[in-house]
Amino acid sequence: MYKFQLFIFSLIASLAEAQEASALAVADSLYAVGNYSAAIEHYESIQPKKESIYLKLARAHQAKGTLDDALSNYARAATGTDEVIAMNEYGKLLITKRKFKEADSVFTELISVYKTNPEFYYQRGRAIENMPKNIVLIASDSLEDRKEILYPYLSDYEKAVALDSTHQKALSELATFFLKKKDFKMVEKLAFKALESYPTNVEIIGTLAQSYYYKGWNEETIIWFEKLISLGQNSQFIREKLGNAYYKDRMYELAIEQYLEALKFSPEDAHLHATLAKLYNYTKDLKSAEIHGLFAILYKDQPLDEEYYTLSRTYEMKKDWANAMKYVKRSLAENPDNKNAEYTQAVVADNYYEDKRAVLKLYEDFITKHSSSKYAKFDPTLKLAKERAVILNREIFMAEGEQE
Repeated sequence: MYKFQLFIFSLIASLAEAQEASALAVADSLYAVGNYSAAIEHYESIQPKKESIYLKLARAHQAKGTLDDALSNYARAATGTDEVIAMNEYGKLLITKRKFKEADSVFTELISVYKTNPEFYYQRGRAIENMPKNIVLIASDSLEDRKEILYPYLSDYEKAVALDSTHQKALSELATFFLKKKDFKMVEKLAFKALESYPTNVEIIGTLAQSYYYKGWNEETIIWFEKLISLGQNSQFIREKLGNAYYKDRMYELAIEQYLEALKFSPEDAHLHATLAKLYNYTKDLKSAEIHGLFAILYKDQPLDEEYYTLSRTYEMKKDWANAMKYVKRSLAENPDNKNAEYTQAVVADNYYEDKRAVLKLYEDFITKHSSSKYAKFDPTLKLAKERAVILNREIFMAEGEQE
């Protein structure tokens, strides 16, 4: 009788295991093809649940986007043989859910056991970086103490890199930190270290490109932003910064190409239109300059003095004196101290007005206003204004003499 009962018990256990294995296999298959809700139903049907099932449930809920359910299942999973795996994923999800203090605790616990795992230091650094800080500095604090107080997460990123010199994410975080601090030498050191092991890391390349951009090294800026584009990266930021580097190097046609690409991301960006208007003026494509100048005025909020001034220069080069005067006056109405517009107004009037005395007055007003400036003797527009005023005085004097 006992043997028969044992046989029945073993048979029931075997059937239960077979059912569990079958349900698990179906659930795993559903999860693999992205049918997360159905996979969750099958995982939930398995009784009793081991920690490994809770881990699978957590992953399915995370993939589905039901993150609170994922967190609760990770917490249940983090007690069995897969504890380290579950805790690692649990901690990362806590960061995603902005539960930074809890994530800090999870990774601190992992680090206490796994002291040489660079990923745990990196993840704890992420959590600490985003935690609210109650900073108190005292005069006796050393620079190192202040660094630890102000940026406690840095030591974790540095530890991650010390344990794994190829840890791309930790290197990227450190490079970004030093970029914000304008420590460009350190940015470049970290970036090239990262690129030794992963030459196509677009985050690192982007940080390096920005470092050169803010240093004003246009040639290097162009090389690294072009590298980003060759790797399939494309954004208004990339195109605009690359365009500006070409602009600074007076490579106007190439700059125009990049600003036109940037415009695809933001067609109503007044700054992009205004910059294109200036660039087209340089290349003598005055029709395009006029179009973008008008768009810049259309899309920009006040003030508009620079946009009006650029458009007046376009019309000046087209010898459309009426429109040139119209927009230079608008520029000065927006900003009476726009020196370039003041001089342009006199030049346009010189070509547009018949009354030479009115023109002379504009030049004389310009000369009077700017002759006392610190760099007046080096000012080419002031020199030109004085030369033209002398000529106008002579012409007026001779014309009045002939009338007598």
